[in-house]
Amino acid sequence: MFLAAGLGMAYMITFQPLWGMVRSRDWVQTPCRILSSELKQNDGSSQLAVVFAYSVANQEHHSERYCFSQMSSNTADGWKRRVIADHPAGKQTTCFVNPGDPTDAVIERGWVPDMWWGLFPIPFVLIGFLALLVATGVIKVSNPNAAGTHSGWRPSPVEIHRNEGTGEFDDSPAGAPIEETGPVTLKPDATPIQSLLGAIFVAAFWNGIVSVFVWHNVAQFGRGGFAGLDWFLTLFLIPFVLVGLGLIGFVLYSVLALFNPRPTLIVSSAAIPLGEDLQVSWSLSGRAGSIREFKISLKGTEKATYRRGTTTTTDTATFAEIAIVETTEMFDMEQGSANVTIPAETMHSFDAPNNKIVWTLEVRGAIPWWPDVSASFPIIVLPLPIEE
Repeated sequence: MFLAAGLGMAYMITFQPLWGMVRSRDWVQTPCRILSSELKQNDGSSQLAVVFAYSVANQEHHSERYCFSQMSSNTADGWKRRVIADHPAGKQTTCFVNPGDPTDAVIERGWVPDMWWGLFPIPFVLIGFLALLVATGVIKVSNPNAAGTHSGWRPSPVEIHRNEGTGEFDDSPAGAPIEETGPVTLKPDATPIQSLLGAIFVAAFWNGIVSVFVWHNVAQFGRGGFAGLDWFLTLFLIPFVLVGLGLIGFVLYSVLALFNPRPTLIVSSAAIPLGEDLQVSWSLSGRAGSIREFKISLKGTEKATYRRGTTTTTDTATFAEIAIVETTEMFDMEQGSANVTIPAETMHSFDAPNNKIVWTLEVRGAIPWWPDVSASFPIIVLPLPIEE
């Protein structure tokens, strides 16, 4: 629904005006006469209406299109009133006529302030597109408390189960996984290539929109120099262009991060109860010698989502952070193992619609003058064992 609504709006108020600007570059400049100009009011919104006459091949034509943006709006009426004041009835001016269709003409074939409304459909298209990718399985959304093959396990709420063999009851967590024996290789919540693809998508989307307006302003400058430059548009575009350059820089940063050493973590169990010891083994593939400081830590994070007015907010707080290894020795970085005790007085993994307790193993490697190694590996922490 979001995607359909966004694309429908984008077609009418974004793509049609932009396409008109592009295809009118070779239209013929033709003398015309203003017949009338007014600002039509309709339910609180206003629409610019400029009627003009022009001749092609000794045949007179009429048009009511001042520019390619034909939408009604209740903001920024100042520029419309200036257009009306500059185009009184009877004024001789110029228009641009489509050489392939003499009935197709416009007075202003460039950018006008109402075209900023073309950015309005972007959130709808983006949300709808991402939802479509998730629904079709292109983007997989996993439980952040996942480890190994148990990505969908939720340690709560507690349910009562009856053992059919013994007839006894127990209150083990709902959906508790069957315990695995032997070590488990953890998967990071995001790989460097995933981060790069995300950065490319955001940078291309943002800069693709901004470049349309930058191109128009450059074309205006080419036709009239500084006198033809739209200074309001130029100043307005500066922060958008700076953000776009920052996104391009982040893409380059993500490309460099592809060449970083890759950490691999192996833990002694897929799920570990509170108060128990977890053995963590690590290894680095690639240029491990480039790392100057290496650190692995166990981190517990609480996430709470709530509504504040009409805004949905998620607060994140770290309630536990335990260093497992901190070293500057290259041989200790390349591979090794260590034990960490899960604090018994803390909270086990928890996943509810508005509250989450997430446990992760954080790997950090500082590299001078280069993107640092950074990876997060979710693990499952079980509640305290029930005493017999």
